[in-house]
Amino acid sequence: MKLPTNINFQSLKNNKWMKSFKRFTDCSDFISFIAKAIFTLIIWAIALIPFWLYLVIRLIAEPVGFWQELATVALCIIFMGWFQVMLAFGAAVLTASLIFDDTI
Repeated sequence: MKLPTNINFQSLKNNKWMKSFKRFTDCSDFISFIAKAIFTLIIWAIALIPFWLYLVIRLIAEPVGFWQELATVALCIIFMGWFQVMLAFGAAVLTASLIFDDTI
């Protein structure tokens, strides 16, 4: 499987969902602000799913001592850390494109 070497962020603007989002936010500045804020909250709630899973695992496992805490944190970082970093990076890019680009 060949990975893409060049990522075109302009294709995000041509997406069907983004076009309908653009039509919705063209109504007024206040509606645009509210829609962007809600969209940003949804993006970050999805991006933090591995963190929510860590909290649930920690709540269920109930680690008692230092070594159990360390093992819980280490396992969660090993298995979910890379996914959390990828989702956070994607959320940061989408958030920046919403905040700094008025053409979306």
